[in-house]
Amino acid sequence: MRTTDVYSEDAALIGERQAAARALMAHPLLTERARPTEFALVRSHAEWLVQRFHRVLGYRLLVAEDHARLVKRGPAAAAGASFTRATGVRFTPRTHTYLALVLAVLVERTGPTTARELAALVREAAYDAGIDADPARGLGERRAYCAALSHLVGLGALTETGGTVADHAADAEADPQLLPHTQAVRSVAVHLPRAADDPDTFLASASDPDPDGDQQGETALRRLLAEHAVVLREDLSDRQRERLAAHQWRAAAALGNLLGCDAEVRAEGVALIMPDEAEVPGGFPSDGPVGQVALALVRHLSGRLNPGRPATSVPVPDRELDTALEALCGADAPARARWARTAGIEIPDPDRLAGLAVELLAGLGLLRGGPGRWRLSAAAARYGTGADDTAPRIQDNDEDSRTHLAGTSGAGSAVEGSPHPPVDPRGDLNRVASVLQAVANEKVSATSGDPGDHRGPGDDG
Repeated sequence: MRTTDVYSEDAALIGERQAAARALMAHPLLTERARPTEFALVRSHAEWLVQRFHRVLGYRLLVAEDHARLVKRGPAAAAGASFTRATGVRFTPRTHTYLALVLAVLVERTGPTTARELAALVREAAYDAGIDADPARGLGERRAYCAALSHLVGLGALTETGGTVADHAADAEADPQLLPHTQAVRSVAVHLPRAADDPDTFLASASDPDPDGDQQGETALRRLLAEHAVVLREDLSDRQRERLAAHQWRAAAALGNLLGCDAEVRAEGVALIMPDEAEVPGGFPSDGPVGQVALALVRHLSGRLNPGRPATSVPVPDRELDTALEALCGADAPARARWARTAGIEIPDPDRLAGLAVELLAGLGLLRGGPGRWRLSAAAARYGTGADDTAPRIQDNDEDSRTHLAGTSGAGSAVEGSPHPPVDPRGDLNRVASVLQAVANEKVSATSGDPGDHRGPGDDG
């Protein structure tokens, strides 16, 4: 007689639920047409996902017949990911305008349409709103309009039933047939502004980084951990820093139960480590030229800029950064020849590639500051500390060929007259002993604590 392995079945069930949760975090609008496998998982575990997202993160999950929408609040709703074209170029304000106009037209349309018919409706909507926009007025306008349509096609909110949007972008006479999926279209934007909202008020209402209540504050911390590559203690308010020290392992347990991730807790901050197969927004590390240059750059800087003592960040000399970027992605960089042999990869010109790599690291919080005042975050060390030999050495202060920042009298102090802020501005690293004691105490409570099942924000009774 065949016996059933209950533990294996439970592990498979948990794995499916966590994979579905990760898919929703990466793609808050998940449609059956664009991602059928992930959507099938979400439909299968809809009840569990609805409850867990509400209890752990305070997010609302809506599951319909052909799509699922995770309604986020907090840092994800306030910042939002930048929309990009297929080439990786960010949407211009003009393209965002056309996206808003197309959505305004499609939310009331239920039947098939064409690109040119829709363009006429968009022109009328723009006139009614007092906006100067006409998709038929020149190549630039048409391409911005088509980029908005392509974005909706990629989301699964719009289907090309005859021809493609790219055909219309290349030829104004081409008129591809389109089928809008009205319910999915209405779910593209979920935090609709009111008539009296200005942009700043609207964004502020979507996020409260430091709520008064303990339960709301812990939920806000979980959102930070789930939505950011790393959360540094020095970036938090005093109240949230105390909450993180007291509840970091309970938050890690709740997020691990939901997303199947591990937590890396250090004195300078906390990071969630997703499974290898997880799809992470932003794609880092990735196989493309931008991701590869960014990874090589952060590894090189981590190996070269060693402060020689505990620090939450370290200054990046401009010459060091420019020289490394020239060696890693300049016109003569060996990697460019390797990328050229790979079909289908766009290779940006050296200046643009360098800018995109730095922008990616800044978005992940691994590089902080700005031009002329860049600092390398301590979180960069987890990607390795091997200096790249292809980048010429700029400073050689010891036998290790690493740059040691001299002149400081200890963590948290700054050199007199130095333009850089102290390496430990809030004294985190001087209180490592207390942090480790809190970690030890919380590990004990985490094993028996609530992994996300306790009463969530907004629960009645």
